[in-house]
Amino acid sequence: MSFKRYIPLAALFYCLLRAVAGYAASADIIEAAKKEGEINWYGGGSSEIDEDINRGFTKKYPFIQAKKFRIQSQRLLVRFEAESRAGKHMADILRTTDWYIDIFKKKNLLLKYDSPERKQIPDELKDRDGFYTALYMFLHVTAYNTRMVPKNELPRTYDDLLNPKWKDKLGLEDAAYVWFVNLLKIKGEKAGIDYMRRLARQNVSLRSGTTLLANLVAAGELPLAIDLYAYNVERTKKAGAPLDWVALEPAIVHTVTAGINRNAPHPNASKLFMDFLLSEEGQRIYLGENMQPARRGLAPAWLPKNLKLHINDPDIGDKFGDYQKLFGEIFGAK
Repeated sequence: MSFKRYIPLAALFYCLLRAVAGYAASADIIEAAKKEGEINWYGGGSSEIDEDINRGFTKKYPFIQAKKFRIQSQRLLVRFEAESRAGKHMADILRTTDWYIDIFKKKNLLLKYDSPERKQIPDELKDRDGFYTALYMFLHVTAYNTRMVPKNELPRTYDDLLNPKWKDKLGLEDAAYVWFVNLLKIKGEKAGIDYMRRLARQNVSLRSGTTLLANLVAAGELPLAIDLYAYNVERTKKAGAPLDWVALEPAIVHTVTAGINRNAPHPNASKLFMDFLLSEEGQRIYLGENMQPARRGLAPAWLPKNLKLHINDPDIGDKFGDYQKLFGEIFGAK
């Protein structure tokens, strides 16, 4: 074999090794990140899981300190815009729901960064321009008390919830906007609004917060909750509660996403952090908490195979107020 022929084969072998080992950041980005020394990220979510994320990242890049500032989605938008207008750029990474992150993008507040790890995230879970990417998903399901509702009597379609037998027996969070909006999309706006008005006539009991609603169903105060998150039901179920769930198809899914601040004070460290969040290593932290990672090939044991999904459309985030008002009008939410 000639030396000239050996070079491309060696290069091919090297590329194969890199593919097996996973993506590695460039030396230039790593060296620049070392000088930056830290990364600050804003978002809500579980503090315990975020601490695991920070530990995993710092273990991989011990020369970067990761700091998390806990702030929920609605307040995050207000605070971040205020900081941007004042020229006080504190946040590097923003993690929030898909609706809110798209508003950040539309306001030109995000940095375009097409992380190599994005290739392992399905197209429907990331924006096509490279500004944000889903980290994990929330599967919306209908939960029920197993002692009160036999499996053969469970609703199997959304229309089954209109059956007179469910009158006075249904619970719903008083801010179930993702479920509400997406069911309107599934059924079509006109038919969807008609459906919601009929459902409201079932005397649906509105409760504040999904945790309270799950506890009420588990305690038998309500036989069935129209919209809860599957992973939360699984946690309550594992604790011994008589609670289970059924997915009505197409099952609604919304995502928690992340993007980099356009004026990030630590842009190189931010890129490493985004790479880590989307990497198999980072995504397995979510899987270890029985959540549903966005990365291909990773799924919790409770997720049914071949489930027909309807992915929330981030583009309607700026119309949120209109849908919120309509939900209140129909269900009497304040």
